[in-house]
Amino acid sequence: MPSNKNFEKKSASQEFLDSQQYAISSVLRYERIFGKHFVSTGGIETTKNFSTLLNLKPGQFVLDVGCGIGGSAFHMASEYGVNVHGIDLSKNMIELANKKLTEEQSNFNNAKVTFEICDALIKDFKPNSFDVIYSRDAILHIYDKPALFKRFYKWLKPGGILFISDYCCGDEPHSKDFITYVEQRQYHLLTPTQYGDTIRQAGFEKVIARDRTKDFISILNTELKNFDKVKKDFIKDFSEEDYHHIVEGWEAKLIRCSKGDQRWGTFLAVKDIKSKL
Repeated sequence: MPSNKNFEKKSASQEFLDSQQYAISSVLRYERIFGKHFVSTGGIETTKNFSTLLNLKPGQFVLDVGCGIGGSAFHMASEYGVNVHGIDLSKNMIELANKKLTEEQSNFNNAKVTFEICDALIKDFKPNSFDVIYSRDAILHIYDKPALFKRFYKWLKPGGILFISDYCCGDEPHSKDFITYVEQRQYHLLTPTQYGDTIRQAGFEKVIARDRTKDFISILNTELKNFDKVKKDFIKDFSEEDYHHIVEGWEAKLIRCSKGDQRWGTFLAVKDIKSKL
C-alpha cells in the first residue's frame, strides 16, 4: 500500500463516496464508458468471463459486495438462475440499481435480485448463507481487509466460492502522484501477492491470486476506443468537459500502470468443504 504518515487507516465513508466519486451524475457518466448497468472494469465482457469460474447453479445464493448499479447481479440472475443480493455503501449506487431492477427483473425467471445499502464491515449475515461471494473493484475502499475476509469466510457455505477483482498496487516505492491519488480517493491498496495472502490468512483454501495488469491495460485501451465512437452522443447528453475528464482519467490509469504503481488483480478462493464455521 502507498505509505504516507498522513494516510488514515479507515475505509471511505458513505458521505465521501456519494458526494465525490459516486455522485449520481458521475456514476451515469462512468456507465457510458463501462457499458450499460456497469461501473467496473470491462463491464459485461469481464463479468461473463468471471462468472464462468463460479460454478453457478440455479437456485444458489450469491452475495455481490460493492454491487454498483447492478450489472453483475442482473447477468448472473438471468443467465444462471441464481439469487443475488447486492450490497453497496453508496446510496446513489443502490438507488440507480433499484431503478434498473424494475427494467430487468422480467429476465430472471425464478431467480431473485435484491439490493441493500450497507457497510460490509458492520452488516452481518448468518453463517453459511451464500454459495458464492463476488466483488468487483470495490474492496479498494476498505482498509480492514482481514476482518472483511473473515466475514466472507463465515458467510459462505462450506465449499463456497469467493471471487474478487480489485485495484492493487505495485511494490514500493511509489511515486508522489500515486500516493496523492490513493489518498484523495481514500483507497487502501495491496500488491496482488499481499492480497492473496490476506485471503489465505482468513482461512480460505485453493487461493489463486493473479496479477491481471496486462489485461487491465488492454481493457482500458478498448474502453477508450469504444468511448471515442460514442463521443458525439456523450457530449450531447453531458458535456465536452465531462468527456475529456473521463478520457484523462483512463489515460492516467494507463500511466500509473506503465510506471508500476497501479496493478489489477483477480482472486479466487474456496471455503473448506469440512469447515464448521
